[in-house]
Amino acid sequence: MTINVNSSSKSNLQSHYGPSTSELILVLWVFTLFCEEIRQIRANKVHSLYKKIKVYLSIFWNKLDTLAIILFILGCILRFLPINQCFCFARIVLAIDLCIWYIRTLDIFSAIKRLGPKLVMIGEMIHDLKFFMLMLIVFILAFGVPAYSLLDGIEKHSWHMPRYIINFAYWQIFGELQEIDQIEKNYELSGYVMFFLLVAYMTVANILLINLLIAMFSNTFDRLHSDTNCIWKFQQYSLVCYELKRPLLPPPLIIISHIWRIIIYMFSHIIKIKWFYMKYIEEKNQAKKIKINKILTKQIEEIEDALGHEIYFFSLKNNQEQIDSNEERIYSPQEISSNKIKTLENQIQIIQNQQSNMFQYFERLMNGIKKIGGNDIEMPK
Repeated sequence: MTINVNSSSKSNLQSHYGPSTSELILVLWVFTLFCEEIRQIRANKVHSLYKKIKVYLSIFWNKLDTLAIILFILGCILRFLPINQCFCFARIVLAIDLCIWYIRTLDIFSAIKRLGPKLVMIGEMIHDLKFFMLMLIVFILAFGVPAYSLLDGIEKHSWHMPRYIINFAYWQIFGELQEIDQIEKNYELSGYVMFFLLVAYMTVANILLINLLIAMFSNTFDRLHSDTNCIWKFQQYSLVCYELKRPLLPPPLIIISHIWRIIIYMFSHIIKIKWFYMKYIEEKNQAKKIKINKILTKQIEEIEDALGHEIYFFSLKNNQEQIDSNEERIYSPQEISSNKIKTLENQIQIIQNQQSNMFQYFERLMNGIKKIGGNDIEMPK
């Protein structure tokens, strides 16, 4: 492996003799961000340092911040060492670090209703992709190593060999058949074996594995898409809680907030000035957590249950009203007229039945009168 220590660029960033102005500004910016991360670790309401760090690293974006800051510090150390190879390593480390900083900016999309839940979907799909890649690596090696041995024969071992094997087998999945001509022109036994290996590999990789990955992604999307509203509301709540604990100014101006906090603490505890002590208590109460007992816990649970039932029944009422309105909208004017005509016909039939019953009653009544002695009475026709 060779390292390119020469560069045609004439920027000050390519010189390890001294930092440029832009580098100093960047170092200051990352230093202020590092101070803010230290403040977040210290602000956790746990006693031991290990638990503070554990709680801090439980958030994914904090892990990215930590990794980005560590890589930046490592890159700066390598950059200022008076060795050309270290300077080249510094460029590589800082390039990877820049990639992480760009990925870190995805966190701002959580404030957008359409994009926030998509971040959760991407995270779940990456989780699915990890298991898929384990299976894919097995098939890549199962095809790439035999293919390399059949195509190039026996070669001296080098560290470039794994790169060639993976490069040849991986890009076949996406239709980049670089070595297909070499296989087609080889009519020896190794060529036929290589041909059948390629057919089997493309069948499994392109048809089976890729469709399996698409099915996994579709299942994850369908599972989370129905809960996008709840996911976004939780993201909004987390974002508000996170920003509430942060200082007002962003990096690098955030250093002003840190200096102000240090001044307040010193003047309130060391010099003991009342005004600074009141400011210290005020800032401390902004992130104060209320200690609750069993009685207060029970009261909170009763309030939550009452509000939950109220919201639940209100939701049921709205759903029923929506269902009723939808049922009314379903019927067309012709169907409404037909239903009214059927209802009218049913009512007419009921009236006719009632009239028939009345005539039968009158007939029986007249027969009874005749039996008593009213032979002169005639039945109406």
